[in-house]
Amino acid sequence: MTATMQPRRFFYGWIVLGAIFLIYASGTIGVTTIPLLNVKLRTELGLDHAQIALGPSLLFFIMACLSPFAGIFLDTLNPKRLLIIGWVSFIGALCLYSQIHSFWQYMVFYGLYALGSVCTGVIPGIYLISKWFRVHRGIATGIFTVGSSFGGTIFPRIAGYFMQTMSWQETALAMAGVTAAFAVIPWLFVRLTPESMNTVPDGGDARSGAHTPNSSKPAPAAAPKTDETLADAFRSLDFYLILLITAAVWFSIQPLIQHLSFHLKDIGVEPSKAGAISSTLFFCSIFGKLFFGWLSDYADKKNILLIATLNLATGAFLVRQTSFIPEEWLLYTAAVVYGLGFSGSFTMVQLLVAERYSASTSFGKILGFVTTADSFAVVAGVSLLGFLRTSQGSYTFAFGIMVAAPLVAMLCVLALKQLSRSAVVKS
Repeated sequence: MTATMQPRRFFYGWIVLGAIFLIYASGTIGVTTIPLLNVKLRTELGLDHAQIALGPSLLFFIMACLSPFAGIFLDTLNPKRLLIIGWVSFIGALCLYSQIHSFWQYMVFYGLYALGSVCTGVIPGIYLISKWFRVHRGIATGIFTVGSSFGGTIFPRIAGYFMQTMSWQETALAMAGVTAAFAVIPWLFVRLTPESMNTVPDGGDARSGAHTPNSSKPAPAAAPKTDETLADAFRSLDFYLILLITAAVWFSIQPLIQHLSFHLKDIGVEPSKAGAISSTLFFCSIFGKLFFGWLSDYADKKNILLIATLNLATGAFLVRQTSFIPEEWLLYTAAVVYGLGFSGSFTMVQLLVAERYSASTSFGKILGFVTTADSFAVVAGVSLLGFLRTSQGSYTFAFGIMVAAPLVAMLCVLALKQLSRSAVVKS
């Protein structure tokens, strides 16, 4: 008797992934688009550059402080409630921005936006991906992290269109509407677990236990839930190595990106060309996130992270060399290499944490503390680069530190691999 072929069911996890992708993208408005409005706000309120810079610094500082609590809420509350808090904070913050008349209101805006960023960003996104995907977790994480690049590509253009006919206050209100469309509507499609849709991670029939992902690659055995707590993590060496890895990677990513436009101005690059270089960097970051995420599904994640961090260090080195050789070919080469490096490293550190702790009943709390390390590293890096540029008159030494940071991350990855091998031998 010929077996009847069962039609493949569409896996709802891709819908969930698309929803959190759009929600994550909406959260980039505060980082990628509001700076365009800050140019006019600074003039109207009579603020200096130092005061304006305090806003983004406060954003990352508050994100660092709130991340552990977001992780705790993930383990105790419905994650969809966390997303609601996030987009309400976004919309409220943008409405507040349209009414800013003083410096303290400006700072409150960034504080409220930080709350939204924590509740809709990496923490709930990686948490949900870990629930829905095992076989395709790498490419799913890559697609999710592209959300930040996607938002950075389209929202400044949308705001620029609005600003042609609107004031900066009206543009802020319009962007609040855009946030609602990109966050509220997708939220309706988020489901917390595969079981709630009668399926299993990567697709299949939950009643029969059949697993039929759209791939010829066999599904790995589901990792059994462990009783490992946050306290247990704090007592293990590998947790501190992971914290150092993710902090070193982030220390070399956001600070350099935040200061790149100032560096390009220092070496005489015209604003139009600087914009093209930045666009090249972020375009390559989209490819890097997808490529490294896909590759991690077929190779050891620690090895892929080693490649990504080496790429990141090479890219930072090339950016530093543009101080001495401000040639167009080197500028674009640095943008391509660094874009691939920072996006690959960003994606792989998320996968590293998920691979190690997603089976823990305290995964949300652990993820929150890892994100705290990320955010504090960004605050330290942004401040350090600004201080060194002011005291030394160039970014040469500062960017040298940006080269060293991913090399430190590589050493920690090697140490983590050694710990894993020792654990296997003992078992």
